[in-house]
Amino acid sequence: MSTDDDDMPLAAPRVDVAPDGRLSVPAHDVTALLRSLARSWAHSTRDGAPVRAGEGRQTVRLEPATVQALAGTLEQIADELDVQFIGVAGRTPPPPPPSADTED
Repeated sequence: MSTDDDDMPLAAPRVDVAPDGRLSVPAHDVTALLRSLARSWAHSTRDGAPVRAGEGRQTVRLEPATVQALAGTLEQIADELDVQFIGVAGRTPPPPPPSADTED
């Protein structure tokens, strides 16, 4: 039984809307998406055969070394984002807990 999650489907991160209307995506969802894409791409090159990208008649043949390099770049971006997110989280005070009193 495999312990990795190469066969797990990719999922779009959850998007939230702040009270002021700004959209946000949880940081861990962004890095998880990048890492899952990288794992999926790396998995597609395991047998050493060229990878076919695209649908229908517009397929492109990608060499495994190229796909591996792209997967590595995604992993590196995810790592760099994690470092930045940790830095920002360390400088930002946590939000106050929700108040039990909602009436004024």
